[in-house]
Amino acid sequence: MKNEFANRQNMHLTVLKLIDTAEHEAAWKDQKPTAFTTRAAQFRPLVHALTDLISGQQTATTGYAETKEREEQELESLAHEIGQTLADWYEENGREGDSAQIDLSLSTWQRLRDTELIAKARLLHRKLTEALASDAAALADYDLTPADATLLAKELADFEQITADPAAAISRRRALTVTLRPRFAEIGQLLKKMDRLVLRFRRTVPGAAFAGAWETSRIIRDLGGSAPAQPEPVIPGA
Repeated sequence: MKNEFANRQNMHLTVLKLIDTAEHEAAWKDQKPTAFTTRAAQFRPLVHALTDLISGQQTATTGYAETKEREEQELESLAHEIGQTLADWYEENGREGDSAQIDLSLSTWQRLRDTELIAKARLLHRKLTEALASDAAALADYDLTPADATLLAKELADFEQITADPAAAISRRRALTVTLRPRFAEIGQLLKKMDRLVLRFRRTVPGAAFAGAWETSRIIRDLGGSAPAQPEPVIPGA
């Protein structure tokens, strides 16, 4: 979620916490102008619905990252295990050049970029397949079988699929942004109406305290950077 949205939603939650605070509730709830009470009742479910929508996006994003990390680790571990064994077989057969191409430490596999990991795993799969086709009996002594080639192909395909997904993820995020903007706009318009009514509460001491706290709660703070906090509204008469 963009910082723009995150900062605004944080302000919404701050306002919601304020109007739900017992010490201030008596100053505004069912007090004149009662239109404020009506709008407060409208505000609460809108913020909750927006929170649910944002939470869904964050869950999807987190789920994608966790799945990608798991698939990557599975491919790296398997490629390292097969690669080390096949490299040893190559060396025993005087094929040091072939061995060098796949003789990678686990940390080296882990440092490869996504495209590099895919390319190197493809190379390993090709070499294993060729070796099995030419000398399966000898490889059996090293516990390398067609099942290993099948499993490596599966792990490689799984990782390739998950790394191709960011395009779809970007598309989903853009679609969500289109959905979020009108939701934020709706809440923003409602808050501006509430801003106007808050001024009337200043006629009592509790109401003045609430109005002051309201103005503070309406500041949009930049939680993702070092820019100073900026107030969103221009409250008439303030």
